[in-house]
Amino acid sequence: MNEPTQPLPAYHFASDIHGVRHLIVDDDSDCTGWRIEVSEPGGARHIPFRRSVVFGDGPQVNLLGYGPAREAWMAAIGWAAVSAEIRLPDESRHPVRGFAL
Repeated sequence: MNEPTQPLPAYHFASDIHGVRHLIVDDDSDCTGWRIEVSEPGGARHIPFRRSVVFGDGPQVNLLGYGPAREAWMAAIGWAAVSAEIRLPDESRHPVRGFAL
């Protein structure tokens, strides 16, 4: 695993109305080219980060419409994930921490 040259920005987790888990990176970051590699029974998937509307302030983020709306970077982790890593454009890999997979 390539080690980061600088720390990753803060990220938070939220589920949508269908229960799909998402990793959300604060809106002042640039996640262009980032993706999540999700390991599931049966293989791995790569999900790109995209800009999306989220709600709430700071770590109290949600996808259900509670609180002020803002844009942030987001990638779906899904239901069946057993592990997940953030993959940067330089191919460094960073395990997702702080969320029960």
